Amino acid sequence: MVMQKTILLVDDDEEEFYIIKMALEMTEFNYRCIWANGLDQAKIMVKEHQPDFVFIDINMPRYNGICCLKQLKQITQLQHAVFVIYSTFISEDDHQAAMELGASCCIHKPENIKILLNQLTGLFNNKAHYS
Repeated sequence: MVMQKTILLVDDDEEEFYIIKMALEMTEFNYRCIWANGLDQAKIMVKEHQPDFVFIDINMPRYNGICCLKQLKQITQLQHAVFVIYSTFISEDDHQAAMELGASCCIHKPENIKILLNQLTGLFNNKAHYS
């Protein structure tokens, strides 16, 4: 049996969690999604779940996605995780900062679940490239 992989979504909008979860259920991959509503909760979730992927929204109150990425990349349990910036709008400056801080890629939140499904499938099929 293939071990289940875990995605941690760090996003202040819980609806995004349900959208990703629904898309994952439509793939052939054995992935589950867990949700943290910000950096503080993400730090707790990391210790409990040691995710394989960390998706981070850019536009969040208190700590933005770049700040979250910077702090989460320092956590030993996330040494082998693939970091993905996942946001509605990603400026060129944010994209560059994310890549410099170690994000594997930046994904724009799509308009529909079919596009998200294609994005996730492409990401998971290329995981070896990011590791």
